[in-house]
Amino acid sequence: MLEFLTNLKVFGIEIYEVLIWFLIYGVIGWIFESGLRSAADKKFVNRGFLYGPFIPIYAFGITGFVFLLNPLYTLEPLEVTFIGLPQGHQTITIEYKYYLIMIGGMIISSILEYVVSFSMEKLFNQRWWDYTPYKYNTKGRVCFSITFCWGALSVAAVHFIHPLIGKNITDWLPKKVGFIIILVGYSILFIDIILSNISATKKKKQMQAEAEKSGEADAEKEGV
Repeated sequence: MLEFLTNLKVFGIEIYEVLIWFLIYGVIGWIFESGLRSAADKKFVNRGFLYGPFIPIYAFGITGFVFLLNPLYTLEPLEVTFIGLPQGHQTITIEYKYYLIMIGGMIISSILEYVVSFSMEKLFNQRWWDYTPYKYNTKGRVCFSITFCWGALSVAAVHFIHPLIGKNITDWLPKKVGFIIILVGYSILFIDIILSNISATKKKKQMQAEAEKSGEADAEKEGV
């Protein structure tokens, strides 16, 4: 199995590495989100849909940035020459790769947030985030300011986070140990997803029952 994961590659990247990165960035996302909210509320808050310390949207987002946008990081800078300027100031170097990475990150995150928000609302009749109070939002699912932050995160992920954390860990971690982490980590994640879905479904049914009772009570009042 380990040999299969290391031999199977997509765009030159081992599936083994992608699976490790997915776990790492899901945990990092949970630490970031829960840390910010806990500091703001001055008490511990477990952010996200799951019980455990893992937020899938960060796992998909940052791993997606690395997987899809990392090739842009190798682009050579664009040199523009202006005739007539003083010697030594005629050529300007533009590192346009960072702009492309940021735009790509904004596009990826917008699609991801909208699809996840829409799906969770349809499945469980709940919202885990609502950007309605923010300007330039689309049905409260995505908004420009948050999307801009995701774009900045995509640049940080490709330029700093992944080379320092993700890539270093997979290079340093023995493959056999990494394989055990994959087996244990995804087994726990699978169980967590099942339990979280059961809990969210129960909550949805409770909300529907409460709404029906409220509607019946209102109907009785109108009848009186």
